[in-house]
Amino acid sequence: MKKWLVLVLRWLLLSFMLCAHVNAITLKKSDVETYLANKYIVGDINPDVPVWPLFVRDAAYENQKPVLFGYAFESVDFEPVRGYGGKPINILVCIDTKGSFIEVRLLDHREPLFRSEAGIAKLAGFAAQYTGLSIHHDIQIYDFKAKTARDEKYAALHGVQAGTVSVRAIDRTIIQSATSVARAHVEAAKNGTIVGEGNAIALSKGSLYDAPVKPLSWAQMQGRGMIEAMSLTRDQIEKAFAGTKAAGADKKAASQPDEVAIQFHVALISLPPIGRNLLDDEGWRLVGANRRDGQALMISETGPLSKVLYESQRIADDIPFVLQQDGKAIKLRSMAYDKGLKVPGYPTATRAHFLIVDTATPLNPSEPFDLSFKLGRRFGSFPNQFTYVEFPLPYAFHGWRARVSAMLDADWVDSWSKRWIDIAVLISGLVILSVALIRQRATSANAARLSIFRIGYLLFTLIVIGWMFQGQLSIVNITASLDAIATGNDLSFLLADPMTVILWIFVAITLVVWGRGTFCGWLCPFGAFQELVSLVVQKLGVKQRRLRSAVDAKLKWIKYGVLAAVISSIWVLPNSTELAVEVEPFKTAISLYFVRDWPYVVWAVSVLVLSIFVYRGYCRYICPLGAALAALNPLRRWGWIARREECGTPCQTCRHRCEYQAITPVGKVDYSECFQCLDCVSIYQDDANCLPLIQERKQIATMIPILSIARQV
Repeated sequence: MKKWLVLVLRWLLLSFMLCAHVNAITLKKSDVETYLANKYIVGDINPDVPVWPLFVRDAAYENQKPVLFGYAFESVDFEPVRGYGGKPINILVCIDTKGSFIEVRLLDHREPLFRSEAGIAKLAGFAAQYTGLSIHHDIQIYDFKAKTARDEKYAALHGVQAGTVSVRAIDRTIIQSATSVARAHVEAAKNGTIVGEGNAIALSKGSLYDAPVKPLSWAQMQGRGMIEAMSLTRDQIEKAFAGTKAAGADKKAASQPDEVAIQFHVALISLPPIGRNLLDDEGWRLVGANRRDGQALMISETGPLSKVLYESQRIADDIPFVLQQDGKAIKLRSMAYDKGLKVPGYPTATRAHFLIVDTATPLNPSEPFDLSFKLGRRFGSFPNQFTYVEFPLPYAFHGWRARVSAMLDADWVDSWSKRWIDIAVLISGLVILSVALIRQRATSANAARLSIFRIGYLLFTLIVIGWMFQGQLSIVNITASLDAIATGNDLSFLLADPMTVILWIFVAITLVVWGRGTFCGWLCPFGAFQELVSLVVQKLGVKQRRLRSAVDAKLKWIKYGVLAAVISSIWVLPNSTELAVEVEPFKTAISLYFVRDWPYVVWAVSVLVLSIFVYRGYCRYICPLGAALAALNPLRRWGWIARREECGTPCQTCRHRCEYQAITPVGKVDYSECFQCLDCVSIYQDDANCLPLIQERKQIATMIPILSIARQV
């Protein structure tokens, strides 16, 4: 590729990063009233937290102080969750003071598959399903054909065809924005900053403040390190008291030294993922009211020593634990607890201590701290004497463990876990392809066998990766990623689709090894579609046209112009970007199975018709994604296609048989246009097609062997 083209592309990317911006809809009070059909009195928007208070519209309250009923807000003001297109989805969310959704209405989105009226209607219909639910519901999203079901705690919603990422983004923005509004109002109400004309806005912590967390079992929490277990045997305890006057108090230690005398389970219940899973709702509220802004620990204990009544074996201390951080003592106070606790054996066989950290000596839960159990024994006659020993209770749910746990609770992890079979199939397919390409000479040693393998893999790419797994990479992935980077956001929105992530990682690796050909030639479902169509029509006797080399070379520059136009449209004509990316027929043919508005279908069919007459014409001359990958050809580190001195002069076989016209007259391979079909590698080994090998074979065949005749004496 010419240096000036690389410079132009770099300039475009830099300009985009400097100029990109996000458009957002800002509603007026009258808009909200219209959306709600004047069912409620809409108050003035709060200056600190951008929400409209909603009041009961009832004649019975005309001469009374307005009764606060709920809140209305735009989700983008609180949780600008990005969808497949990389832009935030904006939704009008109306909730009552108990956390139930009064109205959920799609306002704005930039999802590339759903820009038509029919597409917008699909997403709007999905969002409307949340009306009547609450943030406390366990909401599950199923296939677009699934039947809906709901009760007081559970709701099954139907998704949207080819819109898995989009509907999950809508789900997140609805639930998370509602939670953010609740928390912001609780904080503001606590500080006395949310005050309107006679209507102070205050939410109870028992209603909206506490969003549900991902349910975890006792075993799962232990596996993540949220709950830490530690046991002490009778022998360990006796050895700790050895040398003191309290030694030998446990008579069973000699006969049962390995018996567990006491077992502890430690949990930092002030962290919502832990506390909300261990405590019931009333218990969580009780702990929250007692700890305020501090931290809280739960330490359960079981075993013979937890029930002992003799102070010669254990002194009954109210707080038998010591807490330190950075060498400083942390003050603890005990809290009475009589609510539900999801700890095995509680309250019959298991005792639990609830310890509140004094705010005067705060505990940083993100840093290590030292917790120990202080065991005391009394000894001697009057006056009684006592001695103590300490046993460490390790607890390490902080740092990387807490970050890993938070990652496991992310929405995208759930998406990946549900598609583990698809992921396994995809990775297996990529492994097979990698082995075939690494062993390229063995793969292409037999032309017929290569043809069978290639056709089989293209069918796998089209049917499995494309239509079944929806694994079609797109220029939208690039534009959305650039937009996220330019606006200071991360790329986490891409993680919602495991197929896309895995394929992009594989493409990134193979770009360095083999170039663009691995994706364009083997893994692009629409590219496979074109090639299979070409093979079928060839079998039917339709001859394809091979363009003159000069014309072909000029046409290949078109795709770079298309790429530049798509990228530049993001800031030159930002509202046209969604239309510009429709130059790709991928979404119509692969993602939506041609079930789309007729202009998109006509374009996709036209491209396939083009491939009948010009071999993969779209891929070679128009595709902006192919242009983006070809522009990265300088990253490729190896020239993996073997060449001989005779290639180009005098042999032109590979050049004339290359359907992609990616070999120059001098025999050099243009890797930016090579689709890695391995045909030239097959010819290179074939002594019936490769001219140097043909000549070598003929020379061997025409040689007259010289026989030695022994002299006879």
